[in-house]
Amino acid sequence: MWKTAALARAFLLRPRASLSSRWSATSNPDGIVGVSQQGLATFKSGSFTEEDSHANVGSISPQAEEEVVIAIGGNVGDRVQNFNRALEMLRTAGIRVTGHASLYESAAAYITDQPSFLNSAVKARTRLDPHSLLRELKRIESELGRIQGGVRYGPRPIDLDILYYGAVTVTTESLEIPHPRIAERPFVLAPLVDLLDPETVEVNPGSWTKHPSVEGGSIQNAWKVTFGGETCVGKEGLKRVLPLGKTLWDWSQRTHIMGILNITPDSFSDGGSFLGVDSAVEQVRKMVSEGADFIDLGAQSTRPGARRLTTAEELDRLLPVLDALAKAPGLDGVCLSVDTFDARVADEAVSRGVHIVNDVSGGTLDPEMWNTVAKLGVPYICMHMRGNPLTMQNKLNTQYSNVCSDVAAELASSIKSAELAGIPSWRLITDPGLGFAKTVEQNVDLIRQLPAFREQLSWRNKAASNAPILIGPSRKGFLGKLCGIPKAEDRDFATAAAVAIAISGGANIIRAHNVRAAHDAIKFADAVYKVTS
Repeated sequence: MWKTAALARAFLLRPRASLSSRWSATSNPDGIVGVSQQGLATFKSGSFTEEDSHANVGSISPQAEEEVVIAIGGNVGDRVQNFNRALEMLRTAGIRVTGHASLYESAAAYITDQPSFLNSAVKARTRLDPHSLLRELKRIESELGRIQGGVRYGPRPIDLDILYYGAVTVTTESLEIPHPRIAERPFVLAPLVDLLDPETVEVNPGSWTKHPSVEGGSIQNAWKVTFGGETCVGKEGLKRVLPLGKTLWDWSQRTHIMGILNITPDSFSDGGSFLGVDSAVEQVRKMVSEGADFIDLGAQSTRPGARRLTTAEELDRLLPVLDALAKAPGLDGVCLSVDTFDARVADEAVSRGVHIVNDVSGGTLDPEMWNTVAKLGVPYICMHMRGNPLTMQNKLNTQYSNVCSDVAAELASSIKSAELAGIPSWRLITDPGLGFAKTVEQNVDLIRQLPAFREQLSWRNKAASNAPILIGPSRKGFLGKLCGIPKAEDRDFATAAAVAIAISGGANIIRAHNVRAAHDAIKFADAVYKVTS
């Protein structure tokens, strides 16, 4: 049993600095106000008329924005869709979401005889004062079907709580900030810690990270000391998940396989092998029977020097195969990914049943990609690449001061832009991009130092570092150069070695041409490195 009561009391009794600021004791419609910047001040306002109250409401200057943290939860109805709608309604209300935590599924607390909850949190910017923000969140809850005044801790389609409002502490009859039960709830602490990105912590006074409970380490200590930090994730009561089709995918228990289907005449390994619809469908069937969890279909070659197709050319290759797969007996449950950096191709593919968009450019080759994926609401594989297939291997694009740190920094920048476009962290899969704008030595360094890559990404975006990491060494040229194997199809043994080492470093998805060989390597590597209790 977690010892939460003492920690919760310590959190509530934490030292509060007394600092002057633009915040003061003013009235609000509740008649009781207590607001201070980095401190606690409670003021009984006495009796106010409605006119007095509106005349004296404390608010932020229209020019100023505060950084807020909002917890999101729910366990009734289509939980993921409720989250999606809540995020859209926040944006419509002028609450600008700037970062997302991971998504967690947790057992119900307090009243345990009810469905499991989904939980996350976002950080956002708003000009609304705390009570106006609270009213806006209550409005969103009501529009999404929550009945106000229902059973406390009972089932609900959506729950929006203000965890932090800048560095401000608020205590009134209707609102306490920070939320008083943060320290006793692992399903709140986990997403909250996800939003603490050391390198990107705001330095201005409006940042929530300047609140004494954060600066003093109370949040971090509650997560690590009381609940065990990352060790409690993946257990029965708290799982990190990614929405995938109609399921919630927990990728922590084993390494997953993404089988490659190139519908191209010029891919480096199997170009021309599966241009026919019948041969493509049979290859999918073969890969699924050998253990593939996903099938990644690509109609645009991304080998070094490949010509960029028009959208129409790419769709002409891709759509007949997608239509055939939709009708193929026994393949209706296969999870499909589209390998494209063209937003219009991604849009059309998802409309034909594809579940994941795999963008080797990380959004850099089509300015509409992030907005398109945000609208589609599907998982997004964000890969690191410099330049394009024609230029990615030139001298300029393969210069790094430190390949792990530089790739992490550039990928984090792309992920930040994707988030601002509306793709939450809980729909991201990251890929450091083996073979794309990397020399032989740099590819080896990335595989060898995969834990360092994840750590560097964590420094810049904690939630993104929690996401599944996809690694694609399959039959690539750096393996051929290292092992002296000129033909790509002869590199499966070298691929298996790279796969095992990547799994030892924390890879979650392996992209492979030879699914059977990869499956065997993964089974053994998982037995060694994926120790589950």
